[in-house]
Amino acid sequence: MRNLLKTDFFKLKRSKGFWICAALCVLFGIMMVVAIQSDIRMEMRSENPNDREYMQALEMSKHTSAVWALEQFLPTNFNALIVGIFIAVFITSEFSYGTIKNTLSRGADRTKVFCSKFFVCGVAAVIMQILFIASMLTAGSIVWGYDPNGLSTPGGLISVILTQILVIIGFAALFSFISTTIRANGGAIALNILCATVISTLFSALGMILGIKVPINDYWIGGVVSKLASVAPVSGDVLHGVLVVLAWGVASMIAGTALFRKMDVK
Repeated sequence: MRNLLKTDFFKLKRSKGFWICAALCVLFGIMMVVAIQSDIRMEMRSENPNDREYMQALEMSKHTSAVWALEQFLPTNFNALIVGIFIAVFITSEFSYGTIKNTLSRGADRTKVFCSKFFVCGVAAVIMQILFIASMLTAGSIVWGYDPNGLSTPGGLISVILTQILVIIGFAALFSFISTTIRANGGAIALNILCATVISTLFSALGMILGIKVPINDYWIGGVVSKLASVAPVSGDVLHGVLVVLAWGVASMIAGTALFRKMDVK
């Protein structure tokens, strides 16, 4: 297992895709703050103080802060999108280049191979998540201030960071399972993107169409991000969100390991 991890971490270090995705996490964290501030300034240029857009921009400017940006942008799962693309490329390339086949031909245990891929992808995902959060907090603090309205506490911020790290690890497990199962670069990227962005909307729409009283989206890993992204969370929501993330993460690991052990690798 140690040799497998050492090899996979070496590949991660040499991976241009990882460094590009990590840079994108920093870049987009900053760009989101800049874009919101630009919109506010543009809408507040109106000479009519009773203008609807002016009033909306004025009201938003009263709430903007680094903490506010964190709560607004984490639920978009944008970082999960980047992580999903990276993991799809990182894992499927192993099948495309025959690296997995060579590893297995040397007698490596399939469970250990899958766990090694997941562990390295999970570390990469955590790094990207931390960079995304750090860049957004830094940019938000420079533009608006960290928390001028006094809505956050150190414990609340720590809770957000820890739960979001757990979420991205859960996503990493799901993306690893999908990428290992599909093995095709394009298909894995497409399905990972759907999981990061579209599935939550589909579940919400399905619940409304079927008239289901219990929101289906509340039991999807991407659907609990907004509740876990609050700096003043409800304890019940946090527990529910953590359990949902753990359930999807563990299920993905079990399913991925079982399928990979039976897979015919060519």
